[in-house]
Amino acid sequence: MPTKRSEPPNEDLATPSKSAASNSDKIAAFVMLDAMKQSTQAEKSLRLKLVGFNNGEIAEMLQTSPAVVASNVYTERQKLLKKQGGRKGGSEPNSSSTA
Repeated sequence: MPTKRSEPPNEDLATPSKSAASNSDKIAAFVMLDAMKQSTQAEKSLRLKLVGFNNGEIAEMLQTSPAVVASNVYTERQKLLKKQGGRKGGSEPNSSSTA
């Protein structure tokens, strides 16, 4: 008598991986994205990355590819660095004024 193969576990019942977003994370992301209606996809990508989502999860939320998300995040980080004077410390460059 052949042995019966067990069916793969139901994905809904499987324990999520460490990097998988929970339902509450997804709801919070939805609320955040809803508040960012006027923002660009790149700005949304960076914000989601900063709160801990990976590129695949962000791509799914924004209906794009992980490669586009990676490019958007890189571009937005470069804009921020340029705006901050190229320093990672986050402080604005000192403006010297002569009186």
